Amino acid sequence: MAVTQIKIDKKDLEKLNIKPGNGQKGKENNPKTGKIIFNVVCAIIAVAYFALILFGKFMTFVPKEFLDSINPFSGAENPNAWLRFVGMAVVVLTASFILRFLLNNLLKAKNVAKKISIAFIELLANLVKYASFIVLALMFLGACGVNTGEILAGLGILALIIGLGVTSLIEDIVAGIFIIAERLFDVGDIIVVDGFRGTVVSIGIRSTKLADVGGDILTMRNSSIGSLVNLTDRQSCAAITIPLAPDESLERAEQIIRDGHIEKIKDTCDLILSDPLYLGLCEINSKGVQMLLFIAACKEESRYDVERALYHGLKVMFESNGVKLGAPVINSEEQ
Repeated sequence: MAVTQIKIDKKDLEKLNIKPGNGQKGKENNPKTGKIIFNVVCAIIAVAYFALILFGKFMTFVPKEFLDSINPFSGAENPNAWLRFVGMAVVVLTASFILRFLLNNLLKAKNVAKKISIAFIELLANLVKYASFIVLALMFLGACGVNTGEILAGLGILALIIGLGVTSLIEDIVAGIFIIAERLFDVGDIIVVDGFRGTVVSIGIRSTKLADVGGDILTMRNSSIGSLVNLTDRQSCAAITIPLAPDESLERAEQIIRDGHIEKIKDTCDLILSDPLYLGLCEINSKGVQMLLFIAACKEESRYDVERALYHGLKVMFESNGVKLGAPVINSEEQ
């Protein structure tokens, strides 16, 4: 027995209080609260540090050696290594936070983000974050008396050896850079890759994630993405077939369509961009069921909504004019 695949829109799942996902239900929490508290504490520390740097010289109870050591811009010849590390850490983390804050605001500005590319902005934010961690690690080692120059040279050789051994990883990274640089697609675009239609959730250096209308996530290696179709930023169309009963007159049904009844369907759905078109008879199965093909212009993200509106509008149109509809064709194979 054939199985008919039904496409269910994510909004329909939400109406039934069904949230697409992996089905795991954890404890209710609010991660934003902890993040806000952490950011507030970091902001207080940063403000206190820069206030000390700017006005510490007016505080007689603060030793000059302490100020010279904790201020990375003081030019002190023999600063305390650990105090200098603390000062540099605050400066680096503050600069990183400000840059990532500005980049996140660019993401919220839709006009700017669309011109620059959301994936490129996210990549910059991640680079800033990881670069700050690397700088802090090197400064910490320097405070411990380790020669960081030798470490960097050793890391370069190690990176070369690893690069020769993990060519697939290098391919993914290079492919990810080209995807972002050439803007083949962006976060939020609807694309079709190897028959999978989904919305781009994220574009990473190594992999890209797509989500279909049911919320299922497909993770693809960047180097494995070959030919694709980007359905965003262009007009799409919804196509459906309506079955007529075997004993129903095709000429009578087409006359009702020519009388202009089909044009009224557009008024019932704002997502339909132009009047639906009748393309003619597309199939007759062995049971005599006649399949009529209709299309309507729409945006790609609203295609399934428009298909449902067409089914409803055409069914009402034919039945109100006395046209008998047939049973839908499950597949082309006779059972």
